[in-house]
Amino acid sequence: MGFTDIVFEKKDGVAIVTFTREEARNAIRYQTWLDIQSAVKKCAKEDDVRAVIITGKGKAFSAGEDLADMAKFLDEKPDFFMLRQFLMEIQEITSSMMKMKKPIIAALNGYAVGAGAEIAIASDIRIASEKATFEFAEVKVGLFETNGVTYLLPRLIGLRRAMELMLTGRRIDAYEAKEIGLVSFVVKPEELLEEAMKLADTMAQNAPVSMANVKNCLYRSGEISLTDALTYETEAMMACSMTDDAKEGPMAFFEKRKPNFKGK
Repeated sequence: MGFTDIVFEKKDGVAIVTFTREEARNAIRYQTWLDIQSAVKKCAKEDDVRAVIITGKGKAFSAGEDLADMAKFLDEKPDFFMLRQFLMEIQEITSSMMKMKKPIIAALNGYAVGAGAEIAIASDIRIASEKATFEFAEVKVGLFETNGVTYLLPRLIGLRRAMELMLTGRRIDAYEAKEIGLVSFVVKPEELLEEAMKLADTMAQNAPVSMANVKNCLYRSGEISLTDALTYETEAMMACSMTDDAKEGPMAFFEKRKPNFKGK
């Protein structure tokens, strides 16, 4: 599978997806969306991928939507049907990332602006370089957030903070992002990928069916009752209990060795 705007690598059960339009600060054009969509599908179906890292080359994670690419589209009389179809297509990427049974880490090496910030918050965990920044800048260019920002951001940092960041388009640094709960860790720039790989490797060693159920239940949790949550937990526990991995885990513990989970 060929890619134009990203590089796709695999290492020790971890897929690394890197934005490579360094000359454009990894701004996201239509082709980039297609590449992201293909990479997510590839990660979802390949059994040797247990965790995913998304990062950027150079000084930016992603500077957001490629406005030059978008201007070419908007300079013409907009076809509202095509625009709606395009938006639904890129929003499906958010759904695919959240529904993927494998954990996704955003390793934020620099600017995460607009669409770049959207991809970051659609990831399951965020780890930031000291040089990383976040900016929901759409109000500054007359546009609007997509990819589930109005759903995900308030759940990460609270409604009040989400309102302030989205209405001002204010840029925040990595340490403020950690303080408000937008990222889990802040590390030195030269240590970012190493730390992201350590985190991904930790998760890649865990039982795949268990992790898939963790993601599924947690993403449902904000919209359901306690009764429904208990039902989903019961179903998840039963699904995990029926796997060979549920036997392998305790056996490895008693034999004082690392478990060899197969995802079955």
